[in-house]
Amino acid sequence: MRSVTLIMFIWVLLGTFCANAEEYTDQASLKGMSSAKAFFDVNVGEPARLILRLRLINRTFEDLNESGVKPQFIVGFRSGATRLVTGDEFYYEETELPSKKKIVSWIKNLKSNGIVMEQCAIAAELNEVDADDILPEIKVVRNGYISLIGYQSKGYAVVPMD
Repeated sequence: MRSVTLIMFIWVLLGTFCANAEEYTDQASLKGMSSAKAFFDVNVGEPARLILRLRLINRTFEDLNESGVKPQFIVGFRSGATRLVTGDEFYYEETELPSKKKIVSWIKNLKSNGIVMEQCAIAAELNEVDADDILPEIKVVRNGYISLIGYQSKGYAVVPMD
């Protein structure tokens, strides 16, 4: 009886190991695609959450490239994200300053990958952010909703990033 229990335990353990060794793919959704267009609607106002969103955008960009699909990404910043994509520390709380360097680094990284970034001028005004203080890697547009509508009409998938 003991040997049967041991064999069952080993069998379950091996089954679990083999299941975990399975590689996940996105090939079914990407079948026949050579490019993918996406508009990421970013409006989070907390530095840690913004850093996570920027990392996820970059990861998605890299995963598509790795799958042989050329990503064409637009990142639209609005609402609470506005003050976090500035070059001036004035818009940051003192406790948020360590995160600022990470945000700037991710913005530069996304730009170097050819990702287009836009900041809504209306959101800047509503958040009392001078449009001239937006990071130079980010283009300020008159109305972020118009950008969102325009890119969606051109076939860009909209990815909400709360």
